[in-house]
Parts: sequence; C-alpha cells; structure tokens
Amino acid sequence: MHKDIISAFVKMNLKQKDAAIYLACLHFRQGLFVHEIVSETKIKRSTVDLVLQRLLEMNFVNRVRVGPRYKYFAQSPESILFRQEKITEDFRAILPVLTKLGASQEEMEIRFFEGKQGIRQVYDDMLMKLKFSEGEGRQILSFPTTDLLKIFPDLQSQFIDKRIKMGVWYKAIVPQSAQKVHEYSDNLKELRAVKHVDDKKFPFKVTFEVYGDSVMICSPRKPYGGGVIRNQNIADSMRSLFHLVWNLLP
Repeated sequence: MHKDIISAFVKMNLKQKDAAIYLACLHFRQGLFVHEIVSETKIKRSTVDLVLQRLLEMNFVNRVRVGPRYKYFAQSPESILFRQEKITEDFRAILPVLTKLGASQEEMEIRFFEGKQGIRQVYDDMLMKLKFSEGEGRQILSFPTTDLLKIFPDLQSQFIDKRIKMGVWYKAIVPQSAQKVHEYSDNLKELRAVKHVDDKKFPFKVTFEVYGDSVMICSPRKPYGGGVIRNQNIADSMRSLFHLVWNLLP
C-alpha cells in the first residue's frame, strides 16, 4: 500500500523523497521539526531542507515558527485534491481556445502506434478525447474483434468501467462467435448496445472504433499496431457507414 501511495504522488510530479516527507508530516499531525523529519525518513538533512522548500512552494506543507525553529505540518489530502481539481477545471475552461490555437478544423492528423503497449495507450487517449467530445462524437461506434481481450484482459477495469463512469455509450457490430462474451454483449447498465454479424461470412481481423473527430484502426493480432486518423469529415463518414450497416442488420 505504501508503494502505491508513493506511486500516486509521483504521478502528481512529486519525487519519491517529496512524497516520503509529506507522508511523515501527515502521520504526525502535531507537526515535525526538521531534525524529526530526518529521523523519521532517514533522508539526509540537506536534502530534507530542499524538499521542504519545494513542498512549501507546492502547498503540500506549511510551517509555523516555534521559538527559533520551524515546525512543518502537512496540508490535508482533501485540500490538495481540491486544488488539483481546481487546476483541472481551470484548464478545461480554456481547452476550446487552446484547441483552436493548436489546429484549425481543416487540419488532419495521422498517428501510428506499434505493439501491445501502443494499443493500450490509444485507448487511454480515446478516453481523454471522449471526455471533451459532445453530441454524436461522445460515443464509441465499433466493429470489434474479440482478439483485443487476449492482449487487454483487464479491458473491463482499465477501459470499460471508466467509459461507463463518464456516461459514454458503446455501440458495436460484433461477431456472432462473441455472443457469450460479456464485454461484447447487450448491457444497458454498462451503456452498451450490440448487433451481431456472421463472422464466417464476414470475418473481422482488425478493430475499427469511431469517436469524437477520430477513427482508430488496430490489429490485436501479430503484428500488433494500427493508427488513428483525426479528421472530422472522415469520422462523420465512418459514423454514417456504421449506421448504414447497423440499420440493415436484424
């Protein structure tokens, strides 16, 4: 558990020693003097001084003068979370402006990825894109292959649960051979609607996903990899193609 906590702080741009000193101060709510922090963390004094200065600047700790010395107190985890959420909200507010500065609507982007890790990264990027999408773009339209589960066995916890929490629907045309696969079955609670196609007549060896202004194509079979095309016209046209096939199926 302690390693998990340290890892979470590292993702917030704290170093391991920063996190260790913050946790020491958090444990002793009555506050700690510098020599006590050194004793608790086994980190040398000169490093503790530097870390404390950094934590003060980042508002992870505060200090109170006690005689000739300072005693250091950890800011509550709730207040740190509140600040992080405020930063996120502020950034979300200016995101439309930044997007327009970064690229015009006429521009097109193509990104390629390789390997199993590349596929995982694309699905992380997909969640981020969906978070800021609106209307029809805030759903996933998919022609999937169940081979994805072989390289992404934690698909439910790492992607599907997050998608559900965001309120994003998943609509898929799934191979008949996957009718009994939970991740590819009709499920209103998991915001999923599917229709089936005879994969003996129409075999799918790659997965197509349409979301936001992007189309993703990936091969979950060797050689692993694929690409993402960001272009509103292409995404809209792929949506129309999906709906055409969907409406033709029973």
